[in-house]
Amino acid sequence: MAEDSESSAGGSAEVRMVLLGQTGSGRSSSGNTILGRSAFWSDVSPLSVTSRCQRSGGVVDGRSLRLIDTPGFFHTCLSPDEVRAELSRCVELSAPGPHVFLLVLRAGRVTRESSAALDWVSAAFGPQALRFTTVLITSGDALRDKPADVFLKESEELWEFVCSCAGGYHVFDNTKGAEERSQVTELLEKTDLLMERNAGAHYTADMLLQADTAVRHTQQRILGDDQEEDEEARKRTEGLFWYELLTAMGRGAVEASGVMEKGKGKGKKVKAVQRVAAIASTPLSITSAAKVMGGAMREGTKVLYKHKKMLLH
Repeated sequence: MAEDSESSAGGSAEVRMVLLGQTGSGRSSSGNTILGRSAFWSDVSPLSVTSRCQRSGGVVDGRSLRLIDTPGFFHTCLSPDEVRAELSRCVELSAPGPHVFLLVLRAGRVTRESSAALDWVSAAFGPQALRFTTVLITSGDALRDKPADVFLKESEELWEFVCSCAGGYHVFDNTKGAEERSQVTELLEKTDLLMERNAGAHYTADMLLQADTAVRHTQQRILGDDQEEDEEARKRTEGLFWYELLTAMGRGAVEASGVMEKGKGKGKKVKAVQRVAAIASTPLSITSAAKVMGGAMREGTKVLYKHKKMLLH
């Protein structure tokens, strides 16, 4: 069992851990299992339970632990930007920075969300975060007799991600609680090895700043590309509009001049150049000129009305 870290004088140097994962993966339950007490609110619900980063700690197996629970990646109430902003607080709450990110994944079928959760770590904290990441598989009892590595290798994407994490993976059965503390001891031993490989280094605020800058640059590039695509689409639309308008006005002028009778199939079909030549060679009275202008305006007005939404935008 863990003692309150504020009341404990003993223990080795503090180990700082951050719990990450999608909504419903078992982050809060895992934090409670590690500390051996109900430090984080946990509930069975279709909605996200954790909306803000929460911090708790204690002494476990002679180690002073500080745990940070975070909102789920695909929060039911927060937008992706709000989730990312809140996730960044975990670095502040674990200052000077976490030694390990525990990416919590529930054992079971790999869904689009669980697959996307793998990308969230690098997206939110940068690729350097993988140096400090361990994949923590919850609901280990669902695996039954299947070895964890066999389960992971069934998904090429999942196995490749686990191999890219310096801390490897560990399996939890959160239903055992205090009855089986060996799973917590084994996790802490793996954390010790990870910290040794990193020579005691931890994730830093500078790494987070680099990740945030990369995200902003990517967003600006995407928005810039969208704006360029929108500009090209606007130019194409305007070009087609003017072509349609001028064609309609020309058709209306020709029909009104009497060179070609109005209506499909009526009168002789004359090519566009011949129509213009015919109008140009025909002396126009004020009446006929008015008819030509009226026909052009009539057909042009139809096109303007058709595209009124675009013109009013």
